[in-house]
Amino acid sequence: MCNFLRSCFLQVLSRNCLGQLSFICIISNNLFSIMILKCLSITNYRNLPLSVLDFSPNVNCFVGANGMGKSNVLDAIYYLSFCRGFATAQDALNINHQSDFFILEADYETESNSQHHVCCALKRGARKRLKIDGKDVKRISEHVGKIPLVMIAPADSALITGGSEERRHFMDMVIMQYNAVYLDSLIRYERALKQRNTLLKQEAEPDEAVMDVIEAMMSETGEVIYNERKRFVEEFQPIFLDLYRRLSGNVTEEVAMSYVSHGERGDLQSQLRDWRQRERIVGYSLHGVHKDELDLTLNGFAVKREASQGQQKTYFIAMKLAQYVFLKNKGEKMVPLLLLDDIFDKLDSNRVEQIINYVSGNEFGQIFITDTRREHLDQVLAATQRDYKLFVVENGEVK
Repeated sequence: MCNFLRSCFLQVLSRNCLGQLSFICIISNNLFSIMILKCLSITNYRNLPLSVLDFSPNVNCFVGANGMGKSNVLDAIYYLSFCRGFATAQDALNINHQSDFFILEADYETESNSQHHVCCALKRGARKRLKIDGKDVKRISEHVGKIPLVMIAPADSALITGGSEERRHFMDMVIMQYNAVYLDSLIRYERALKQRNTLLKQEAEPDEAVMDVIEAMMSETGEVIYNERKRFVEEFQPIFLDLYRRLSGNVTEEVAMSYVSHGERGDLQSQLRDWRQRERIVGYSLHGVHKDELDLTLNGFAVKREASQGQQKTYFIAMKLAQYVFLKNKGEKMVPLLLLDDIFDKLDSNRVEQIINYVSGNEFGQIFITDTRREHLDQVLAATQRDYKLFVVENGEVK
């Protein structure tokens, strides 16, 4: 247990406020920034009442039966990067049922040994608080991208089986980690969209001048979103195609993705104005980048209908690992943390072997893996030949 987290945890409890967490990022000799999560303190987060963990800088494995809390450890790590959980965006659901608050702290470091401090806490019925270097962060969006992270979990199957909002969310979660302008545009677009939908639903005729202002905002921010998503798909697709071939081990499986957007139709403001009366009937906006789609295909057909369970899982795992490679080479070229939550289920032995061989390579930074089967983790550890730690999770206790 790191001394910093011991003292920080006690201070948080005594003064009922956020403590401090250190994270460091440097430029290493290979031109990538290396970030390591060294220590993590979890208090009342989901079914984890209290855990203080020291991690390996390379591979960390968590084994235990379903429902014991393995995924919640990874969710806590995810929360510190995005100030929201992976399993749910409703913060109140992340508070332990026997408590009225949670606190997450961690100590990140890299080879440079320079440090910063971050911590996040939430009390039921209050706003979450985030501090960096002891100072409150007023806008959570300013923190997104500071600790890049990619998490792969069974819930990612929604990328294949879910609606278009799942694939838009995938694009957004990648781009916002390296493009602050995009995140700001997305926030402003969604705010304007919500305001427009409220006006469309009201019985009285909306004020035309107000609608013009809102639609101008949607058009301006929508153009930024469209251009960045289009650029992202163009750069991302070759990485994904290569990874899918490597993980599937099947050269006859042809995969592809294409971005379909209302932005291709030209000026959004004129479209919104033309459709205003018809959208008054349904009560919401039918046009805009909030309707964008990322079409995913296998052998020329929609992967949702064409692929087996194993192919679908290989597909979304390849997408998420491609996200890792993509982020690693964008912006400040910072190596993301990689979280793999129970990803080997429903995969044949060949695909499991291909994934294990790939993630065991030296191009990856720190990895966190959960599984119910110890033999899968033993395979990973045997293949990686890197320093590791193994944790057993049982009834919310991590040992």
